[in-house]
Amino acid sequence: MVKELLEFVEEGAEAVVFTGYMLGNKVIVKQRIRKPYRDQRFDEIFRYTRTKTEAKILAELFLKGLNVPAPLIVDIDKYLIVMEYIEGRKLVDIINETSENKIAKIATELGVQVGKMHSQNIYHGDLTLGNIILSVDGHVYLIDFGLAGYSRDIEEYAIDLHLLRRSLMAIVPEKFEVFFGNFLLGYRNGYPQKYQEVINRLEEIKLRGRYVEERLKKIRGERYSE
Repeated sequence: MVKELLEFVEEGAEAVVFTGYMLGNKVIVKQRIRKPYRDQRFDEIFRYTRTKTEAKILAELFLKGLNVPAPLIVDIDKYLIVMEYIEGRKLVDIINETSENKIAKIATELGVQVGKMHSQNIYHGDLTLGNIILSVDGHVYLIDFGLAGYSRDIEEYAIDLHLLRRSLMAIVPEKFEVFFGNFLLGYRNGYPQKYQEVINRLEEIKLRGRYVEERLKKIRGERYSE
């Protein structure tokens, strides 16, 4: 693949995303970009580390059978990941037009996927409706693991759920109950070992409110500097 054959999709806070083709199959190409405001050496270490972590997490989850894009090529020295293209639509773009019955099904499957992910001691770090795809064959996929990491800390898993809850309340508050209720049913099935601990911590986070929002900002800063 040469750059001229790639089609620009978006530029995020830390990476540029393109689509392209490899052996006749459509792929996603994600490359972490240089940030001029960061010290050059720090920037190189950051991009190297985050690319390596994201690729490793994608590979582990894919091999465990979770619905994530398969990593196809990883070039850590160029801070680049080529991964499977998931044909479908982001949940944030379709949730308003989706029936409650279908929302319940989507949310339950999502809950199972997130629960299984947490059972592998992996958190997503940015679990919002914009990072969930409903594929053309009706399955739910998690995407964009740029802030993901490894942890045994229940707080990290509860923060994932808090971010999803916050996303739902901001975008479709009228559908929150049916979505989040069914999500938790699926999550219990995906992570029965620690389900209640995560839910208890989620409730603590809800009560802490503003403090948690400040901590989330701090955590994201720390993750970006790992």
